[in-house]
Order: sequence, then structure tokens, then C-alpha cells
Amino acid sequence: MQRAGNFTETHAKHADRRLNPINRREVSVRPSSSRDLSLTQLRYFVAAAEWESMTDAAASLYVAQSAVSTSIANLEDSLGTQLFIRRRAKGLLLTASGQELLTRARDILAAIDDAVDVLRPDTISGRLEAACFSTLAPFYLPEILHGMSTRFPELELQIRDLSADEINEAISTRAIEVALTYDLGLDPSIVRERLASVPVYAAVALDHPLAARTEVHLHELVEEPMVLLDLPVSRDYFLRAFTGLGLTPMVRHRFGSFEAVRSMVARGHGFTLLNQKPVGDYTYDGGRLHTLRVIDECPGMEIVIASASGPGALSRKARVFAEQCRRTLRAAGHALEEAEGTGYDAEAGPDQADRGEQANPAHPAGPAPAQPAQPAPAGYVAA
Repeated sequence: MQRAGNFTETHAKHADRRLNPINRREVSVRPSSSRDLSLTQLRYFVAAAEWESMTDAAASLYVAQSAVSTSIANLEDSLGTQLFIRRRAKGLLLTASGQELLTRARDILAAIDDAVDVLRPDTISGRLEAACFSTLAPFYLPEILHGMSTRFPELELQIRDLSADEINEAISTRAIEVALTYDLGLDPSIVRERLASVPVYAAVALDHPLAARTEVHLHELVEEPMVLLDLPVSRDYFLRAFTGLGLTPMVRHRFGSFEAVRSMVARGHGFTLLNQKPVGDYTYDGGRLHTLRVIDECPGMEIVIASASGPGALSRKARVFAEQCRRTLRAAGHALEEAEGTGYDAEAGPDQADRGEQANPAHPAGPAPAQPAQPAPAGYVAA
């Protein structure tokens, strides 16, 4: 009985030690392994979500399809929720839980990628997902890509041309980190850095009566048929130029193509309002346009760098993209004297950004050397 009594008393003491907060270090509690996640699982999941196919995701990752499907099945099992709806012959569809995880998984992978990049301060490499507004792309994107590939040959830039609505969606879901776009229809939560303001102008055919002039009032155009650049949000901007003055334009044709609008106008089907000007006045089919300055006070289209987080929180890859956009707009003669909302340099670290210092890649702690003036790239004119 004594041994039994000692056994009970000894275990009671041990139990008391486990419950005593002072002795918590003696208690080993390991989280359930069923919730363990791996970076590989997240990468496979993001790829499958973006390709909407496990087969295509596997091909992009150079792994077997079974590796992707097994990894995602294990991920769903660990999380206790379904991430995809598997549709036979129609690909994958994200569930609400899957959409939520996709945004967060992209953040996690981007943060890890940037952390690794910081450990190699003399090199900017890896992959950057970015976007450019569709009508801005032909004017600026070729020069931006040329500058990026020249300065950062190890950086893989994946860039797509999107509409305003698509840019909103891509930024909010972290499908892209940064975009060069107009400040049109962006969500209030999206951070903007204003780079330029491009004025609106009117365009008519060479044989139009107004072609003998250099400027026009909008009230002189309301009786003329209008060929409208009919893109989401953009269309509202052009129409507000009239409605803000109490005028109603007579829209005859609508096109989502910048060049289709120009060609229709050059052939005498009406006038249009636009912002960006190609160097030449010829259209695809050989027609020619005459442009007129709009005398009325109309707000210009603001070109911005848009992102989900402020400049100080952007990855190094996104910062060098933003800097290349500034350089390109300066060379095109469109940039503001000082871009608003900056205070950091593309190649500077966070501390240098706070001090407003310019980083020199060869001497990271020192100021950047003066940059020679760059001629305007072929294909650009100041509007």
C-alpha cells in the first residue's frame, strides 16, 4: 500500500509541475503536423490557380502532373478545406477559400523572394509580375523593357497589358505587384505615385473644315459625329469632358481599339478625343489625322505607378521597374518635374529611401552619379 501511495503522490507532484506557470518550460507541446505547409505546396497551388489547370501548371514548373495534384490534395487536407472545384474538361475553379489563400500565398512567396534578393545587393534577379494599361503599352512599354533588360539582365519581367478594371483585380489579388496605368477607376486602397499628366486633344480628318485650325472649343464639336474610344472607365473620362461643360456629344461609333478609332476618324467618319499621340499622323490604312488643342479646361489623364502597398514596402524588383518608368516618361517629355509620392530610389534600401538618397549600384552607400540627358525614344512625342 505504501508503494501504491508513493506512486500516486509522485504523479500528483509531476501533474502539479506541469500546471504551474513557473514550470512551463518543462512542458513540450508540438502543433499538429496536419497543419504543416511547405513553400512547394504554395508554389504548386499558385501555379495551378494561375493556369487553371494542374497539367499546365506542372508543365510550367517542369514537374510531373501527379506531383502538383498530390501536393494540392495534401494542402487541402492540411487546411481542411477545398481550394479548387475540379471541372472535367473545363479546368480548375477557385473556391472562396482558394481565392483568399491565393492572395496570401502570393504575398508569402513574394516576401521570401525579396528576402533572398536582399542578401544579394549587387544583383537584382528573379521574377516580377507587372502590368501596363493597354493604350499606354505601345507608347512606353518597349522602352521600359529595353531599359530593364539592359540594366538588370538577370531579372525576369512578366508584364501584361490590361484595362483599368483588370489592373484593379490583378493588384488586389496580388497577381501583379505594380502597374503603369492611368489614374482611372482605381480602388481607393491602391497606392498611386503620380508621374505625368497628359492633356486631352481632338482629332479630325485632313479634309475636315477644322483641319485649318490648331485649337477648338468642345461646343464646336457637339454637332459632329464622335468616334469614341470605348474602353472601361476611359470612355467615361472622354464623355465627362463634354458633360462637365453641360454638353452632350453625338457618339456615332464606338471602338475598343486605339488604332481603329484613329483610322475611322482619318477616313472622315467623325472626330475623336484622345490623349496619347503617335509620332506620325498616319493610320494603319494610310489615312492621316489633324490634331487640335482643346481650349476648354479639361483635366488631363494622370499616368501613375499603382501598387497595393506604399513605395517603401515594394520589392527591389518593383522599385527598379518604377524607376525605369520614370526614366522613360522623362525621356518622352511627359514626366512631372518631380514625381509625386516618391521619396525613395529604385536601387536604394529602406534606410536610404527614408533619407531620400540616390543609391549608386557600384557604391551602394554613396550618391548616384549624374545621369546624362537622354534623347526621346523613337515613337514618342509630348502630347
